[in-house]
Amino acid sequence: MPISSAKIIAFALLLASAAPAPAPARATYQRGLPTDPGSTSVSRYGKITFNSSSNGNVTRATFNNPPINLVDAFVVSDLFDFLHSLQPAPNKTTPKVVVFDSANPDWFLGHYDLHNIELPFTQTKADVFNQVIDCTRYILNTTSTAFIAEINGRTIGLGQELSIQMDMRFAGPNALASSFEDSLGLTAAAGGQPFLGPVIGKARAMEYLLAAKAFDGPTGERLGLFNTYYPTAEKLRSEVSALAERIALFPQHSINDTKVTLSLLNPTIASLDDQLARFIPLMYLPEDQATIAKFIEVSGNQTDSKFELGLPESSVQAVRDGVYL
Repeated sequence: MPISSAKIIAFALLLASAAPAPAPARATYQRGLPTDPGSTSVSRYGKITFNSSSNGNVTRATFNNPPINLVDAFVVSDLFDFLHSLQPAPNKTTPKVVVFDSANPDWFLGHYDLHNIELPFTQTKADVFNQVIDCTRYILNTTSTAFIAEINGRTIGLGQELSIQMDMRFAGPNALASSFEDSLGLTAAAGGQPFLGPVIGKARAMEYLLAAKAFDGPTGERLGLFNTYYPTAEKLRSEVSALAERIALFPQHSINDTKVTLSLLNPTIASLDDQLARFIPLMYLPEDQATIAKFIEVSGNQTDSKFELGLPESSVQAVRDGVYL
């Protein structure tokens, strides 16, 4: 997928303003040619596993990046490869429905690996960031497949941004969703802000974004973030599976037409690019770089720490206590 002009300009300015540094070595996680999940049950780096129905109409894509499903370069690469494989081509079949879930009962999908926005901002980091944005564009561009997020754990930061751009979201008893970036002096730059407003309304979106608040399952259902809240994991899985199988009964061209029509309710690509371009300078603010470094420290390097498990409240409390100063 070609990178948008806004991304090219933003990253050109960003890289030009960075301190001179040797060209980074090609990282071991660098993506090669896209894989075809239809030929294997495990992605390139094993961060997503796939389980397809016998007729191939429904695929479960399961995130598995212990301990907190951090959205690091490996997850990004595997997600990109999978979404790339769903892009239309002549004589190509794709699943009618993809259900994203998680192997981790505490985490659906975590936040972005903050090491990737620490200075110096190298070309390797820019490549990963660009691939994140390309993943969101693939989600929006894939009109022949319905995407369902089956959330029974935390979906924080970038995890929330990716899930809110899927076609449907269903919540279980452990669901907790938050775009907490404002507590770091940043913003939800991968579509989290422009999508939340239309989903729950401007005033509610302001409340939850500006205050870095979290949605539990019942609250998310009430406000429209989640289609339905289910009180048990078993009920969540059975109901989502039944819905996916029901959708998969119908012709793929019907799915395509419905998604194309309803995509008119999405934010425009231009508005998404605009918001991304405004985010880039925030990364360079000295106070935000200091906050990122402190967040990495107090979170135990973004591991299964009390701080990570307490997000977003732990980050808000860190602001109150002056931890990030």
